[in-house]
Amino acid sequence: MSAAKIFKSRFGSRYLTKIYLEKIKSSGAIGIDRVRPSSLDKTLSAEIKLILTKVKNGSYRFTPYKEKLISKGCSSFPRQISIPTARDRIVLRALCDCLSQVFPDTKLKLPQVVIHSLKEALSSHHYEEYAKIDLQKFYPSISHELINSSIRGKIRKPQFLQLIRDAVSTPTVPEAKGGKNASRNLHGVPQGLAISNVLAEIALHSVDLQIQKIPNIWFKRYVDDILILTPKGQSEDVANLVVDKLKSINLSPHPVGEPDSKSKVACLSESFVFLGYQVGLNGISIRQESIHRFEASLAKIFTAYRHRLNVVRTPQDKERAIAYCEWELNLRITGCIFEGRRLGWISYFSQISSTVQLRSINHTVRKLVSRFNLERSISPKSLIKTFYELQRGDKATHKYIPNYDELTIVQQRQILAISLGAALVNKMSSAEVERKFKYKISKAVRDLEKDISHIS
Repeated sequence: MSAAKIFKSRFGSRYLTKIYLEKIKSSGAIGIDRVRPSSLDKTLSAEIKLILTKVKNGSYRFTPYKEKLISKGCSSFPRQISIPTARDRIVLRALCDCLSQVFPDTKLKLPQVVIHSLKEALSSHHYEEYAKIDLQKFYPSISHELINSSIRGKIRKPQFLQLIRDAVSTPTVPEAKGGKNASRNLHGVPQGLAISNVLAEIALHSVDLQIQKIPNIWFKRYVDDILILTPKGQSEDVANLVVDKLKSINLSPHPVGEPDSKSKVACLSESFVFLGYQVGLNGISIRQESIHRFEASLAKIFTAYRHRLNVVRTPQDKERAIAYCEWELNLRITGCIFEGRRLGWISYFSQISSTVQLRSINHTVRKLVSRFNLERSISPKSLIKTFYELQRGDKATHKYIPNYDELTIVQQRQILAISLGAALVNKMSSAEVERKFKYKISKAVRDLEKDISHIS
């Protein structure tokens, strides 16, 4: 199917409505217009009609994105995330779906798939050295000219091109300042948009293919993190060749061989970190920093439980506080299946070679349960059992890991009752239960994603 036909199929009233209901409505992200996504319910038909009219005549323009700054530690500038309005998020999601279908080879693989490929490469014993190359300010460095040249071969429809160009050039501004008179973004891809990853992959695809043709190497780039395995004596030459190719498209790789550089070459006997995994002669394990962060998130659940105990008024309130602590703890341990995806910390680290670290974390959980006097009240799940459950592959067969896509309304009510109380939940209509449940699980999923947000 041509790009024009794909664009036409995605920018139709039915498809945009589906995007809103499935992807946007339950989200808590609010753009600079301060309109909550669920508020579009009342005017959805008019909003979609407006989108389609403006997209068709080429006059659709994105509202300036709201700036959100995420700390990267005291030694680095914060990462700037762009938050679109609810209406723009519908358009951006449809645009993302179009691009993914036009450029199917550029879909970003799951980190677990990349690590599995790395394990196979290491077990082949064909390689003795590695090169790690880190790209500085990756998204802000991608030029609009590179994007245009990368999409021009397959996309010619003016409205399609216009939306892409306007999406990347829309400014990101602090909420307090507002978007009035803000300068257009002339360089880089805003982070946090539905199209951010796919545009970056499209822009670098041709360079990735060139590097993959270098003989006798294993090469993977995951966003701004590059790893290359080479035979003995070749890592430095290959690394310099890759750095030159990246510079040729105006990216800024950290130089190889300079003091304190994030790029380096070494023998495989020297361990290294890639996508949050610690890779060494003894196999692939979890980076210790990631374990500390995960254990801190577990402890936070128990601390929140103690605060809830301070305000309980009845035995029923205490029972709910205990039940919520158990639900939240077990969700953090097992992760879940939601919107067709396996989510959670242990799912991310499912490629480890040994369960020793998981046994240690299980011990930490038992100590926390004991410290808060909950031994007789809750039954924490096991990271090890979750790990082996994930090895079975087929999501449909998982019983230990909750699948929130398959719960009945009755089961959704039961989960909502833990936090809201049965009396309130029983008064809700089925439609309201579904909406509240999806919102709650979406929020819980965001908490799960925080556990792996500092991986790369």
